[in-house]
Amino acid sequence: MSQVRRWPVLALLLIVVAPPSLLAQEADLAAIRAAIDSGNAEYIAAYAAADGQALARVYDPDGARLGDNGTLDRGREAIAAAMGRFVERVGPVRVGIETVDVWVLGDQAFETGIWSYTFTAPGQSERTIGGRFVTVWRRQPGGGWRILADLGVPGTTLPPEH
Repeated sequence: MSQVRRWPVLALLLIVVAPPSLLAQEADLAAIRAAIDSGNAEYIAAYAAADGQALARVYDPDGARLGDNGTLDRGREAIAAAMGRFVERVGPVRVGIETVDVWVLGDQAFETGIWSYTFTAPGQSERTIGGRFVTVWRRQPGGGWRILADLGVPGTTLPPEH
């Protein structure tokens, strides 16, 4: 079984053993899903604008993202810097996010799906990369949701029309 396919199995185990009070009710899940969709829209807009600070604001202050080279960027300042270095090399990025599933345990929501980045680095032809992802969102004290941890499974080259 591939590493990517294990996440739904782990999620099922967490849901089966989690106390019912930790699981979101259907109405709650719809509101949480809408908040995650809004956060994803902010993420997409930040990459399109090549704005590292805007991207970092989508993350929880303690948030972290695992880079495709295995580096861990922890905290908004590090995330903004890493994103800034990336867009300096490639320019604005068109991001595609297709959410496959969302489940909630307490103040954390787990999102799985498919991602793609399309960009044209200076002097190069357009390139699209992508793969699968797991994102952990954290409920914020004042409401709303921000990314606590973001892991993309890199290395998949997708056709330009994806």
